[in-house]
Amino acid sequence: MPPAAEPAGGTRRPPRTLLLIAAVLLALRIVLVVYQVLHPAKPHDLVSWQPIAAAGNLSAATSKPILYDFSADWCGPCQKMKLELFSDPDHATALNRTFVPVTVLDRSREDGENAPEVAELESRYHIGAFPTLVVVRPRGDPRILTGYTDADATMRWLAEAALESHRHAAAPDSAGAKP
Repeated sequence: MPPAAEPAGGTRRPPRTLLLIAAVLLALRIVLVVYQVLHPAKPHDLVSWQPIAAAGNLSAATSKPILYDFSADWCGPCQKMKLELFSDPDHATALNRTFVPVTVLDRSREDGENAPEVAELESRYHIGAFPTLVVVRPRGDPRILTGYTDADATMRWLAEAALESHRHAAAPDSAGAKP
């Protein structure tokens, strides 16, 4: 027996369930792309940041100067420095080898005030802008760099600050001052 003839227009209907699933998946993909654009992934920071309270003892034990990174979450140049400098494996290795790194995160905009140790450090080093890097040597005045241009210039400045710190540490202290 031959197959029955199809009526005009055919009996096949579009698979509505499949079309609905495809539309939902397309909408979810669009939402995901928009979310990723508005909330980009944070760079992976490779620097071994130390707590503020431990910095002095670690510096004394290792004879390394302390590197304070004063920054804020809302600061664009701070985020650029994190991406270009602190997320770079070579730069992070050099920083970890040379300094006792301490990040000092300003939360005054977000929380209305800073933690006491953050406020004390900002006051001590007269921090008025972000980012600011402060290299604290065992002897002598701290070296301060405010702002960020690029990773290479910042690494040159840090290398000079470390070299100067080592020269000061090796120099005899006629006054008998403690670091």
